[in-house]
Formats: sequence, structure tokens, C-alpha cells
Amino acid sequence: MSFSVKTKVQIGEENLDFLKNLTNSRVLFVCDPFVVKSRMIDKFTSLVNPKSQIRIYDKIKPDPSIEIVREIKKDLMDFRADYVIAIGGGSCIDASKASIYDYYRSNGSKLVFIVIPTTAGTGSELTNFAVITEADNKKVLIDDLMLADYALLIPSLTRSVPNFISADTGMDVLTHGLEAYISKNANTFTDVLALKAIDLVFSSLKKVYDDGDRVSLRKNMIEASAMAGMAFNNAGLGICHSLAHTIGGNFHISHGRLNAILLPYVLKYNAENSEYARLKLNKLAENYGLSSYIDLIDKIRSLASSMGIPTNLRGLGKIDQYQYESSLDKMAEAAMNDMCTPTNPSIVIKYDLRNLLSDAF
Repeated sequence: MSFSVKTKVQIGEENLDFLKNLTNSRVLFVCDPFVVKSRMIDKFTSLVNPKSQIRIYDKIKPDPSIEIVREIKKDLMDFRADYVIAIGGGSCIDASKASIYDYYRSNGSKLVFIVIPTTAGTGSELTNFAVITEADNKKVLIDDLMLADYALLIPSLTRSVPNFISADTGMDVLTHGLEAYISKNANTFTDVLALKAIDLVFSSLKKVYDDGDRVSLRKNMIEASAMAGMAFNNAGLGICHSLAHTIGGNFHISHGRLNAILLPYVLKYNAENSEYARLKLNKLAENYGLSSYIDLIDKIRSLASSMGIPTNLRGLGKIDQYQYESSLDKMAEAAMNDMCTPTNPSIVIKYDLRNLLSDAF
């Protein structure tokens, strides 16, 4: 058994003062265009010591491509950055991670990496994972070089997130927690983190969806995201993520929404094919006064439905059935080779993944 946490986590608005320590340095901020247009970026750049130099890369898009990673790496090299500060959701953080990884491989030096998440979902601020899109395929990178040095968790920054994004990212947290909990590599430490994250999602997510101004609940969700990130960074994930990666790469649907739809199908499959997973899910169900994993799955579906998330992929209204069915073999193959598949609690073959893809549609 092993467990490690490298990133220093700081929670609360006052921790932004940490940026005042960046003096006589070159600081590259990475964000999406909205962070600049809304002037949110000023909240951070104004704190950096005037003796430092600042550059901003603001071209982040959803499902970041390898081209974006290369652009950030070029900025890092041209600017000779000392610090990289990623401000945003999973796309921003993952693109920053991958560019830092490429930068290190090119010149052997490690930059100080600070992450300030603006969504409560991906947990990317606490993981050595990054998901990058190349030629419509989502590739998962895993390397400790991509771990952030500091994660500044500021709940108020998530208040501007629309409720449907809060729903998607929150269901991503739930999926991280559940997949880490039943992972082959789960242990006592990861279980504690995963179970607390799951509990916070069940108690807080729908309330955040209904009233996004409740900062105390936003704090619950951003902490749940970080805890689930720590859990799966050590325990791994499973085929829910593998399937979401390939569907997202092919059809460009929100990763969190895909996880929300796929999760009940995957949990049912794992419970039916792994005694280990079934026992752990039944034990979790008991925590909520439920009789078995079947009721737990119903609870998950009910939560997702209460936030407008359909129970199948067809319900999204964004995927052509013929194109989807024509892609089943290709997607099943990609999911089989995904980095998240090996820690799934039940053994799978391509045929199983194809059936899950078909059932979920």
C-alpha cells in the first residue's frame, strides 16, 4: 500500500495573498478568454509583486488540444517563466500540466506550478493526470512531474459557474469518489477521502445547483473535488472514465455529463462482475439507509435527473445514432487501452465495453 500528497493545499480567500510572494520572477498565467474579458484576471495579477514580470496565455478551450499545449510550452520557453499559474477548470489545468511536462522533457528544469480552480469538479489540482485531445482522441497522461506545487482553493471563485456546469462538474466529483472507492488499488487512506467526497456531493450538490450563491456549500464542493482528486490520484479510476474519454473525444460532450450518464451502467456492471465491488457498494448503500447497491444506483440517477441530466446518451440530443453505432468498435478499443481501465475492479474485454457503450445510448 502507498499513499502520497505532494501538493500544498490552501483553502480560503486569504490564501490569494500567497501571490504577493512572487517577486523578481517571471509569472505566466494560463486561463480561458472569459477570465480576461470579465477582468477576473486582475484579481490575481494585481497581487503579484510589481518587481515581477507577467505574461498571460488566454486561449484555453474545452477539451484542450495538443496544439494548445505546444503554444503554452512556447510561451514558457520564450518568456523564461519561473512560475505557471493556472486559473480555471479542468481544461485549463490539464493543458498547463501537459505543457509543463513537455517543457521539462525539453530542458530538464521544473517550474513552480500553482493551480487556482474555478470549478468544483475535476480534482485536477491534486492529481498527476492530464487529459489532452489529439486527432479526436483523448489521451491520458500520468506523471508526477505534473503535480501542482500549490493548490489555492477559493470557494467564491466558483460562484460565477452556471448551474448546469455545477451539475456536470459535481457529478464528475461523485464519479471520481466512487471509482476510487471500488478501484483495485483502493486502500484505507483513499477510502476515507473518497467516502467523505461522496458524502459532500450527496449533501451539497443539488443545493448548489438550486442556489449557487451559498458559499458555504461551494466550499463543500471544492473540498470534495480536491479530496476525490487525492483519492483517485493514489487509487486510480475505472472504466466509467475510460468510456467517457472516448465518447467525449469523438462527440465533444461535457466530460462530467458523460460520467453522470455512464456511472449507473458502470456501477451495475462492476457490482455484478466483482464481489469486491459489490460488497463495497453495498456497504456504502448502508451508510445512506439503503438496502443494496441497486438502491444506491437509483439514488445517483435521481440526483442526476433532478439537475436535468438524462439517463442515457440519446437523451442528450447531440449524438447521431448512426454515427455513434458506427463508432462503437473504435470507441471500445480506445476505452480498452485507456489508462483508467487497469484499476477497474472487474476484468473487462473489448466486448464488455462495447456492450456498455451500446446500453448507455
